[in-house]
Amino acid sequence: MNIDTKAMVSITDANHNFSKVTKAVGEFGYALILKNNEPTFLVTDIRNMDEEDVEKMINKAMARKKKQ
Repeated sequence: MNIDTKAMVSITDANHNFSKVTKAVGEFGYALILKNNEPTFLVTDIRNMDEEDVEKMINKAMARKKKQ
């Protein structure tokens, strides 16, 4: 998978200027947020995903949270 560097946003930029994140999502379909120069968060437009895939992601995140 190729990731466009224009879709990458630092966590600091995301905190101070969330519109930068939403603009990246609008242009590329996703924004990759970096924390300490490591990909940490993925923001995506769920309208471009199958409902089943969204449900799987939510369930996986909930299961991971329960383990903590």
